[in-house]
Amino acid sequence: MNKFYICLAALTFIFSFTFTPCNGQNAATPNPGFENWTQVGNHYDPNNWNTLNPNTAILGVFTCTRATGTDVHSGSYAIKLTTKSVFGITANGIATTATLITTPPYGVTGGIPYTGRPDSIVGWYKYNPASSADSGFMQIVLLDANNDTVGFSRFTTPNTAVTSYSRFSRPVTYFSPATPANSYWILTSSDGVNPVVSSALYVDDIDLIFNTTGINDVDPDKKLSVLNSYVEDVLKVSNNLSTNAELIITDEAGKIVKHFDVKKGISSFDLHHLPGGIYFYRLNNSQHNITDNGKFLKL
Repeated sequence: MNKFYICLAALTFIFSFTFTPCNGQNAATPNPGFENWTQVGNHYDPNNWNTLNPNTAILGVFTCTRATGTDVHSGSYAIKLTTKSVFGITANGIATTATLITTPPYGVTGGIPYTGRPDSIVGWYKYNPASSADSGFMQIVLLDANNDTVGFSRFTTPNTAVTSYSRFSRPVTYFSPATPANSYWILTSSDGVNPVVSSALYVDDIDLIFNTTGINDVDPDKKLSVLNSYVEDVLKVSNNLSTNAELIITDEAGKIVKHFDVKKGISSFDLHHLPGGIYFYRLNNSQHNITDNGKFLKL
């Protein structure tokens, strides 16, 4: 069976189509909750995202559908992408804010004019792989004016079923200090090497995280300080006092969510169970005087 593969360097498909920017707005993530859809004949297309539907609808094949009910994380709708067979060709369920190119040199072009430098991508997903050899992914690419990659982030799903909505997050890796000029998202139901028919990916509420909320810069010269202001799983604290201290973490509503004793030296605290978001901390010495306080971002 012939297969068309999706990969970072080349997105090879049998069809091509043109992207229309979101009302000219300089936003990298149009329709991020997939609430807005347009009915075209016998199917719906997500506004401001490209899919194969405009080309496969005549065959009664849809690699992108509007999810409802229990398949929604929030709001009324989510996006469902399903890998399908089209005339014996395996076509990934794909949604992108770029234009897919199907003639040499293959790949994507265009996207959305964008000059931001986000810290990470986040969102919610469910996944049902048709084979343990398959997995989907969600990624964003930031390009400069010369079409060179400035930043890149990809979250790859497990190759096992994720039956309830789970939050994903991944930092953006930057390859240069250049200001981006363009961006595009790609969401796909199968991997770039061995796509499997019937693998299905649900995605909802995607977003970009920025360092615009007063997250503290780390000061390693403090006697008592948090050492990382972006946390994926572990928060590190430095205690150069002569005694132990305490770390108190609260959520944005002021509720205490974690309380730790901080020994002398460098300590690591597991926060992987905390939901992603902004948290506040304070570090007290043995006299319960606050010696440091601030915010950190849990990815």
